[in-house]
Amino acid sequence: MSDFTEAAPKRVASRLDWVDTAKGFCIILVVLMHVVVGFEVAQERESWIDPFIEWAKQFRMPGFFLLSGLFAPRLIGKSWPEFLDRKIVPLVYFYLLWLAIHCLLKFTSWGDGDIATLFSAYALGLVQPFGLLWFIYLLAVFFVMTKAVRAYPVTSWLVAAAIATVPVTTGWLLVDQFAAFFVFFLSGALFAPALLRFADWAREHRAAALKLWLGWAAVSALLAGSFGYQALHETFAADLVLGHAGALGVIAFSVLFAERLGWIAYCGRNSLPIYLAFFVPMAATRILLIKTEAEFDVGLASLLIAGLCVALPLALHRLTRGTMLGFLFERPRWLRAISANKRSAEPAMRGPAPETQDRATPEFNSPAGR
Repeated sequence: MSDFTEAAPKRVASRLDWVDTAKGFCIILVVLMHVVVGFEVAQERESWIDPFIEWAKQFRMPGFFLLSGLFAPRLIGKSWPEFLDRKIVPLVYFYLLWLAIHCLLKFTSWGDGDIATLFSAYALGLVQPFGLLWFIYLLAVFFVMTKAVRAYPVTSWLVAAAIATVPVTTGWLLVDQFAAFFVFFLSGALFAPALLRFADWAREHRAAALKLWLGWAAVSALLAGSFGYQALHETFAADLVLGHAGALGVIAFSVLFAERLGWIAYCGRNSLPIYLAFFVPMAATRILLIKTEAEFDVGLASLLIAGLCVALPLALHRLTRGTMLGFLFERPRWLRAISANKRSAEPAMRGPAPETQDRATPEFNSPAGR
């Protein structure tokens, strides 16, 4: 293979149902993880749901990034102006917009902070990915890097895989997360045809695929329970192997259950609004529960609040669509450099686009945290 664009998947329409399901499954896990961690830190106690969270850490973000790269070759082959307009500008727009929203909402909790503190926090977010928004920041970097090295797909993957074999902890989130996850994005882009064939095989051999998925789930759960995620994370090449195995597990699960889990697929198709806005109800409900000083089960409360943190952003997205607040989840028309006619001339596909009305770029997959 001489170019990443040679891996551009063909005939994707029949396969996008499981892609939506996979994205929905991952974004729900992301929300649940942040809700659980936030409660446990605030309450200074653990809960019965922790083993599940530890297990999901093996595959949640690797799966997200692999799915993000799956259709990347279609855009990487575009000219730089069109590539930037179709993919990078929307990601930059949403990052800058929601970075400002995050900073403003947190501003009142900074005590003696003044307006200079607010602007300093925003400026820092331009070079150090801010909180939950790091995924969008890294995704833009991954797309640009993949296009830059498009002529060296195998070499690029080998270098990224070598870097991912050991944890990188510089303290700079951009560097650390790039080292950890770029290989999975490249895997999605480079091995897209093989991954789609695997999905086809799982669809056609459901009994065998179910056994394979159950075997993976059991082994990965045993590893997480026996050693803990942190120990696995610090083991040479464990993240690389378990992350790819987990991504395949997510694909198998999604293919097997896509027709039965339409609500999860809906979350996947609308993962951007969930990812951008779930922190608001999460923080509000956490503060409310803590202030009431009521006794509650952290695990059960986390499940209920995670459901709320998924549902409310979806509702907000529907309510703001087509209104003056639509800019929260859709790129404004004045930021569109490529004409609508040019886009409509290309084959359309549904998928995890970074803006809800531009379905020709199904590479966006949200979420955050390892």
